[in-house]
Formats: sequence, structure tokens, C-alpha cells
Amino acid sequence: MHKEVKMIEGDEIDENILPVTDLLTTVWQGRRTLLAITLLAVAAGLAGRMLFSEYKSEGFFQFGGAIPMVKKTTDKEKEKEKEKEASPGIKLADYKRYAAAFKSNERFTDFLAQHKLEQGASTESLRRSFASREGISKWIDPVFPFTKLDAKELLEDPKDGNNNVIGLRISYDDKDPKVAQNIVGLLGRYTMDTIVYIIYTDILRFKHVEMTAKITALENEIIVNNERLAYFRRSGDDLKKIVSRYPEIAGQASRQIVSVNDETARYLPPVTQLMTTEVLASEATEKIHKARREQQQNVLLREYYDKAKILVDNTKSGEDILRGLEPVKVEVFKNKNMEDDTVKEVFNQITIDNQTAISQYLEKSRFIAGPSLPENLSLRLSVTILFSLFAGLILSLAVIFGRKMFSKT
Repeated sequence: MHKEVKMIEGDEIDENILPVTDLLTTVWQGRRTLLAITLLAVAAGLAGRMLFSEYKSEGFFQFGGAIPMVKKTTDKEKEKEKEKEASPGIKLADYKRYAAAFKSNERFTDFLAQHKLEQGASTESLRRSFASREGISKWIDPVFPFTKLDAKELLEDPKDGNNNVIGLRISYDDKDPKVAQNIVGLLGRYTMDTIVYIIYTDILRFKHVEMTAKITALENEIIVNNERLAYFRRSGDDLKKIVSRYPEIAGQASRQIVSVNDETARYLPPVTQLMTTEVLASEATEKIHKARREQQQNVLLREYYDKAKILVDNTKSGEDILRGLEPVKVEVFKNKNMEDDTVKEVFNQITIDNQTAISQYLEKSRFIAGPSLPENLSLRLSVTILFSLFAGLILSLAVIFGRKMFSKT
């Protein structure tokens, strides 16, 4: 009985081991095929890596300050409110509008033509990417100061006011590492140029209408104050006649009824009324002077913005608009009396605005990291070898066992 059991157990062990042995035997017999196919797969993987893998350059482009700029006012309370709104970066709603512009193929074509950039294989590849369905979204990513992970860690929800787009993470792949680096720099310059172009075309195209409306409103204000001034002068003349007619009461506490009720009455002396009228007339005169001064300044600004609009109509570059505003200013004020404080104030304000814009848009908005010059291909060598070995092994085993199955049929 014991011997039979041993024989049965031995037979079961042999039946389990036999398939594994056959598999190993088949693999051993096809070892040359396995080695050849695996080596060919590795060689093909390395060749493909050299032919198709690219160098990836990256860069971080920051926005300098609040974009668009918030103009300061003389009113301190309004200025404080503006400063609260002027958090660094671009509001998300504005960024989406700018992104719709700089992701268009037409805008990129205009940028290349405006700056007379070299039309090469790299720029043609870039233009095809603009025209594709995915566009350049894979290369330009907005960067926020406050992410969802930050909100989870700090247990605080990000607010629109302090979670603007503060910069762009830009990357690009190319077979030539220098080309990849240059394209990242080009994309940074192009996106900022587009943003400036959209901002200034919006501002300058409507400034003429805005200045004209202000000039008309100030003209109405002057008319109203002239009417008030005439009224005060007529009242003053009448009061002078009353005082001159009764000289004996000029130094007395004579009274004129102002208001009467059941209990008391209030009186105001004619001389006091005369003084009040003269004060009100002086205030009306000052308002007229102030309105005329502001109107003169708005006329100058309208002339400046009209010429600036011509500049906008003749260029497709935001940078060219910024740098062209100074010559426009010089042309507008070349025949003006610069000794006049009214004219000088407008001239200085335009100068300040232009210098601030160039500083913020063209100097502070820049790459603070990169564009990097990549030294290694985007696909790592170790990953290529391991993947090729695995693919070659699977393919060779399929060939070996497929050949054996075919020989049995």
C-alpha cells in the first residue's frame, strides 16, 4: 500500500513539473532567437530615442505687479480701495480674455510679421501647433499663488482678489536644445506683447470718446456756474443799493427776516447777506476757473489719444505701442507753451504713465527662471533600455512559441 501511494504522488509531481520543463526547454532551444530579437529591440529603441526624442526647455515668466495697471487718484479713500484691488498678477477673467488672443494663429502670425522674425523650421512647426486643435495650451500654463492644496492645508478658500495669475510656466520640446530654449523665450515675449496689445488697444480706442464727453460735461458745468455767478452779482448789486439807500443802518443790528414760526423769528443783516453773496460769487468763479483748466487739459489729452490711436491702428505689437507713445507725446507738445503749468502738468503725467508702463510691462514682467538650455533628451536612457528589453523579450517569446505551435500543426 505504501509503495502505491508513493508512485501516485511521484506521478503527480512529474505531471506538474513537465509543462514548466517543456517551457524552459523551448525557450532554451530558441535562445538565439530570443537574444537576437531582444538586441534588435534595444537597438531600435536607442535609435528611436536619438531620432524622435527631443530636448525640453522650461522657463517661468512672472507678471510685474497688477496687470492692467490701476491708475491712482487724488482721493485718498479711492486710492486705498484701488490699492486693495491692485493685487499682483492678472485676474482670472482678464487672463482668459488675453489667453484667447495669444492662443490664436492669426495673432502669432501678426507678431512674427511685425517683428520681422526669421521664418524657419521651428517657427513653422510652432505655427502648425497654433493651428492644431490642442493649440499651445500644452506649452503655456498659468501659475497661481494659492492652489487647492494650499487651501486644504491652510483650511482657507482662495479668494479672487488674492489668487490672480501671477505668471506663466512655459515649456517647449525640440530636437535642438538651443532651438527649444529660444522658442520658450519667444513664447514669453509673445504672450506679454499680446497682453499689452489688448490692454492698450482697449484703452486708446475709447479715450477719444471719453475725453470728448468730459469736455462737454465741463462745458455744461461752466455754463451752470456762469449762471450762478450772474445771479450772485445781481443779488450783490441789489444789496449794495439797499445798503446805500439806508446808510444809517449799515452799522446797526438791523435785521431782515430769514424765517418765521410761532415761537421765534430769525433775521440776517443786509450787510451780512452782501458778504455771503460775494463769497458765493467767489466760489462760483473758482469753480469756473477749475473747470476751464480741466477742460484745457482734456483737450490736450484728446489730441494725444487721437494720435496714439493712429499708432495703434498701424501696428500689431504691444511693445511697439508702448515705445511709440513717447514720440507721440513729443509731437503733441512740441508747439505748446511748456511754461504754462496747465500744459506742463499734462505733459508730466503722460511721461509718468509711459515710464511706469514700460517698467511694469517690459522690465518687471520677465523670466525669473529659464529659459533653460536642456542637456539631456526628454526620454531618459535607462527608461528607453528597460522598455526596449521588455518589448524585445515579449516579442521574442511570442516568436519562439508561435513557431513551435506552427511546427506541431
